[in-house]
Amino acid sequence: MMGGLGSRTSALERLGATATGDPLDLLVVGGGITGAGIALDAAARGMSVGLVERMDFASGTSSKSSKLVHGGLRYLEQREFGLMREACTERDLLRRLAPHLVEPIPFVLPVSHRSARAKFGVGLWAYDALASFKNLKVHKHLDGPEVDQLVPALPPGKVRGGYVFYDCKTDDVRLVMEVLVQAVRYGAIAVNHACVRDLNSGASGCSALVEDVETSQLIDVRARRIVVAAGVWADRLEALAKDGSEPRLRPSKGVHLVFRKDQVPVTDAAAFIPDVSRKRMLFVIPWLDHVLVGTTDTSYSGPLDHPSVDAEDRAYCLDSVNAIFGLGLTENDVAGAYAGLRPLIAGKKGSTADLSRRHAVYEIEPGILGITGGKLTTYRRMAADAVDRIAGDLGNQSRCRTKWIRLGSSDPERLRVAVDRRARKLGVPSEVVTDLIRRYGDRSLEVLDVGAAEDLLSPLVPGETPVAAEALYCAREEMALHLDDLLSRRTRLSLLDPAAGIGNGSRAPELMAGAFGWTKAAQARAVESHRMTIENERGLPLRPAAVPPAPDIRSSDLGAG
Repeated sequence: MMGGLGSRTSALERLGATATGDPLDLLVVGGGITGAGIALDAAARGMSVGLVERMDFASGTSSKSSKLVHGGLRYLEQREFGLMREACTERDLLRRLAPHLVEPIPFVLPVSHRSARAKFGVGLWAYDALASFKNLKVHKHLDGPEVDQLVPALPPGKVRGGYVFYDCKTDDVRLVMEVLVQAVRYGAIAVNHACVRDLNSGASGCSALVEDVETSQLIDVRARRIVVAAGVWADRLEALAKDGSEPRLRPSKGVHLVFRKDQVPVTDAAAFIPDVSRKRMLFVIPWLDHVLVGTTDTSYSGPLDHPSVDAEDRAYCLDSVNAIFGLGLTENDVAGAYAGLRPLIAGKKGSTADLSRRHAVYEIEPGILGITGGKLTTYRRMAADAVDRIAGDLGNQSRCRTKWIRLGSSDPERLRVAVDRRARKLGVPSEVVTDLIRRYGDRSLEVLDVGAAEDLLSPLVPGETPVAAEALYCAREEMALHLDDLLSRRTRLSLLDPAAGIGNGSRAPELMAGAFGWTKAAQARAVESHRMTIENERGLPLRPAAVPPAPDIRSSDLGAG
């Protein structure tokens, strides 16, 4: 078996062994897409690499994006031509490296005025040109009926035409997991729920004091170099290593609501609708048999750990989608909702919409680098920039190899045939097979093996495609320690299911309890903790009809193991 991330206990022991044995070449702090990319790049060059993440892998910005791998059409207005060209190149590369995860999608840009048609037409020609006309397809002008056909939710006759251009969508968390799994295959150590409490550098190298959040055990980890890839938390980590450090970031907030596909009738095309009055864009994106409706780039100054979709955010998205598509959606129609923070590098005063999406690699202290900024699409280039600098310091002459490292499958067509064959023998429906491959790539057969061995091929949650075996597989192979790890990130049920994966008939709590030996009381606390997390994230209560009554638990009990 190929396996996933390996044993968390063993990984922690290997990190702890650096205190008295050989130090790591590189310790990466941060388990989002940038940290995962750095770990893979460095491990593939032969470095000994460790990665620690304070919460769960991809639990920050890397699970709360717009789910797009794209060139960045919006960057034309900012004259970020180099960034757009780089993003288009990386988008096309990722489509080849992870075809089960990075899926082409047409974007429709409706227009209702002749002046807007001319403006967007010029912009899209520039978009194609900056991609060296290697976009998936060259953009195309559409007449009104063609727009109506691609986006049937639009009221007929309301637009005079528009354009269609092409980008890609993905499952952002599963992309992070594929990169991390590949990094571990190259020898990297990855541990989640491991918080850095202190950072130091000196003549003998660098060290980090790491707390295992699950046990409160402190581990001293030594490394020749450390890179902080902590996204919007980068300033907080820099302050651990350097007294008097100045903030580098101005986070911006993006908000998305999730609806069933029949509530916002769309085809396989997404819609990209500018709100000129507020300098915002409304995205309407078909995703995992649902529809994301969202917007990005509003200034943010609240807490970093758990941003919430507040009433104003929801009202903006609901009012916009209802006005544009002639719908009557209310808060009761929201299946899921999330708010994510983008780590934008501070610049001139003004709206965060005007800040650059470029990244920066910088020295915090001798031997400790920081990297922040950037975007999901360009993570591989960001990682290469950081590792090039580290490799030069360490005398490693190897060059970046990640252009050629497949993520999830070396032969997608053969994998599909093999999984289909195995699934038919087990009586697993084809739609489940499609989702298994998207989530686990070349490890899909391992999930089916667990399901066959444990008789867990029925749905994890009634009416949803994840199978019950995924709870055990993710606990054993992907370091899913909590219900939130499983439901919010490994399976995405917290976004797609109004009951967030803990409604009537869900097997998730009992299976996670069995995997970790939780008592009934601990299982009830886990359910309540997950409920509170998702209600805070959505800014809405879970659907009461679909969720069992909350157990009678004192708030002081929620932190117990």
